[in-house]
Amino acid sequence: MFKRLMISFSLLLIIGGSVELFAKEFNKRDAEFAAGLNIDFDNLETFLKHVSTSIVDSGLSDQQIKHIHTEVKKMKKDNETKEIGTFEVMYRREPVKIRVEAEVHVEDVNKEVVIYLSSTQELVYILDKELLKTEEE
Repeated sequence: MFKRLMISFSLLLIIGGSVELFAKEFNKRDAEFAAGLNIDFDNLETFLKHVSTSIVDSGLSDQQIKHIHTEVKKMKKDNETKEIGTFEVMYRREPVKIRVEAEVHVEDVNKEVVIYLSSTQELVYILDKELLKTEEE
């Protein structure tokens, strides 16, 4: 009887610990803030340069923008999603990381990109406002 109780208790601890680890990892991912923009592939580089020069103190370098553009260009399948990378920028004189992900939608010869920029809540709020302006144009 005692052996069964110990086995049951051990299993309960193992299952509970697994659920707790999963929940912590899930919450960590969800806690990151993201802004997204649906943009024509041909306008991607111009948009990234705009973000780098008008929103952050010092943004993505030309080399990093070319890297993002090249990685998205390589994406050929409809609905393909890829994490491009995490880049450090200066925002309000503080180093901040921006994670860039892209999803492509291919119709005939047209390639449309959904670009996701994940960062701090404050920077994402500013990016969101800028993305809305870009979408309206």
